[in-house]
Amino acid sequence: MMNPSAALTGLVSFPALLLNIASGFPRPAGLQGPVGTKLPPAAVRLDEEFTRIVGLRELSDGRVLVADAGDKRLVVADFERKVVVQIGREGGGPGEYAQVSPLTSLGPDSTLMPDPANGRWLVLLNDRIARTIPPEHPTIRASRGGLKGTDERGHALITTPPPIRGGNQKLGKSDSIALLLVTLTSGATDTIARLRTAPLTIWAELDNSGKVTRVGLTQPPFSVGEEPLLFPDGWLAIARLDPYRVDWRTSGARWVRGAPLPFTERPVDTRERETYLVRRASMTGRAPAAPPDDSWPATIPPFQPLPFVAVPDGTVLILRTPTADHPGHRYDRIDRFGKLIGWLELPATERLAGIGSRSAYVVSTDEDGLQHLQRHPWP
Repeated sequence: MMNPSAALTGLVSFPALLLNIASGFPRPAGLQGPVGTKLPPAAVRLDEEFTRIVGLRELSDGRVLVADAGDKRLVVADFERKVVVQIGREGGGPGEYAQVSPLTSLGPDSTLMPDPANGRWLVLLNDRIARTIPPEHPTIRASRGGLKGTDERGHALITTPPPIRGGNQKLGKSDSIALLLVTLTSGATDTIARLRTAPLTIWAELDNSGKVTRVGLTQPPFSVGEEPLLFPDGWLAIARLDPYRVDWRTSGARWVRGAPLPFTERPVDTRERETYLVRRASMTGRAPAAPPDDSWPATIPPFQPLPFVAVPDGTVLILRTPTADHPGHRYDRIDRFGKLIGWLELPATERLAGIGSRSAYVVSTDEDGLQHLQRHPWP
């Protein structure tokens, strides 16, 4: 594990950061306020097929780590040579994993990937698995699997799920979970915020001692909760609901409450229900079963689950919820004051997987649900 104090070297100062943010998206002369943009055409597209990309991280040499949860594989992709090489393999031994997950930064070319099925975390140096953090580590015990990110100052961001009871347990708008900042070296924990949970139903079976033997989750359509994102420099963004906004916590633990962002509530009518089901089918390659009538929310939420994409200049992109009238993927770009400074538009078949130093990585999904990864110049 890297020394947290060493990670402070080279962090962007706040004044310099504001200069970067101000450059933002290009704005036409004389026009003030947020501006929309589109990505330039893809410069490179990999021939490799993926099933469900859940994590991506650009390395300093331009290669890219890709976590494909559908095929349970972790790979490194070289866009210049169009070569994809698998890292490790499925299993429970050294250099193996039973499940792949989103990738987070521990420092330059140092990456953390949870392996929940094995109850442990893997640390990668460049393109190799260099270390395994075992299940008994204090941070893993504290997280109970709910890792939400890491920074280069030696912290992990975690959430703790609600205690599981036997039978059905429904969570809704009035329920929340704690957001914790944990020091990786010691396991010291600080509760820094609470997040509204996504509506869901948990069903579980317990044995006579109260131990969970079986558990399952059911989420209604458009289910989303409040979402956090931890930056490498220690800043934290939280996408809030009611009203839609982004709150920030600085690396010095000062909170910046964002103002409400532009959002118009749209009712979930018959047309929106049909559009939602078609969209789900296009994402998975198969038609989903129609949910019960009483499971649909009254209105469409402002953003989708796991909505954040970090931008190297310190801003964030938030994936808005598509609608029947606007089926494409729109990403609101928010600065560290919580203000909307622009937005990015992508077709409905494409979504951002990550942004590197000079490139944006886009996942393109075909009609069979197969995914390809392409690299675009970042404006």
